[in-house]
Amino acid sequence: MNTSNTKKTTQKKRSVFWLIFIASTLLLALLIMIQPEREKTEASHLPWNAYYDEIGQLHALGLILNKSTLRDAMDLYGKDVEVKIFLDPDKEKKSIEAYFPVMYIGAIKAALALKIELTPEELEQAYSEGKSIKINPSGTREVSLYSSNIAKYFDHPLSSITLLPRKHLTEQAIQKRFGEADHKEIQSDNLAHWFFYEKGLEMIIDEEGPEALQYSPTIKALP
Repeated sequence: MNTSNTKKTTQKKRSVFWLIFIASTLLLALLIMIQPEREKTEASHLPWNAYYDEIGQLHALGLILNKSTLRDAMDLYGKDVEVKIFLDPDKEKKSIEAYFPVMYIGAIKAALALKIELTPEELEQAYSEGKSIKINPSGTREVSLYSSNIAKYFDHPLSSITLLPRKHLTEQAIQKRFGEADHKEIQSDNLAHWFFYEKGLEMIIDEEGPEALQYSPTIKALP
């Protein structure tokens, strides 16, 4: 057996292995560094740029309250949406909401809850068509709907929006982006509620968790 040829063959195999290993490592590093670009977010869609237009309609997160629909929201934030009905512990007040577990506004990662506007009769019908009921620790009943029924609510207008950022907002960051709140108060939930009337925004400050940004046409300065 030719020992010299065997040694050369072994060295060649090792060289090829290291070339492949180095090339694979460099390619992986390059793929990690090159992140896909998200579509540029319109300035008016950013949470701190909500506003009332000249006819009193509230624009927030790219939607117009009492005009834009769940379908419009899905066009902006994707199809991964849940729709459920909520019944308060006293069984007196029902609401139907759409929930996006994960969505992005530019670099902001958050969850989004949208209240859908239905007549009392439509809401009662939706409740009767529920698939299952879960009772939350607060006593609120959460009713899941069949997928075949959810599509019926895609074209109903939205009456309020709640944005739940994944990252905690510091007071400094809030003031820098949103400005000074028009009114602050501690409510029965023992949390601070900050009101920004020109933005139709109520911000709920929770030191132990992320803030909740609630947009509603009912949030405005009294005349």
